[in-house]
Formats: sequence, C-alpha cells, structure tokens
Amino acid sequence: MLTGSSKIIDVTSTSPLEYQGFVPPRSVVIPGAVPKNFAAGTYHVPAALIIGQRKASTDLKTSLNEALRENNVSV
Repeated sequence: MLTGSSKIIDVTSTSPLEYQGFVPPRSVVIPGAVPKNFAAGTYHVPAALIIGQRKASTDLKTSLNEALRENNVSV
C-alpha cells in the first residue's frame, strides 16, 4: 500500500531517483525496503521500487481483460 509519505525509488539508472507520493505513469513497481536509522538501531522500512516502464506489447496482452471488465463480463 502506498501513502503520501511512501518512498518511491526509481532504480532503473545508475543512481536512484526518489519520488514521494507520486508514481510516474507507466512505471512497473515492486515492493522493496530501504534502511532507516532509529535510536534503537537500523531497520528496513517499506519502499516501492520502480524497475522499468510498461511496454506497449503488455497493453495489447491485457486489453482483452480490460474490455471484459468494462463490460461486466465474467469468465
């Protein structure tokens, strides 16, 4: 689950690019974690990792599912 304070990190280039409260269009996102220091030690907190961009070929493959949902057709 993403919230307005969730870290969203684009890891597709040589250095990470961080967003907060915004996922760029067509991004492929997976769950991840980043280290965060607390008084009691370092712990990993949830983050979203952008690992790529959605391809047009993926849209073609999923277009049937989308059409079925839009027309309330169960399979």
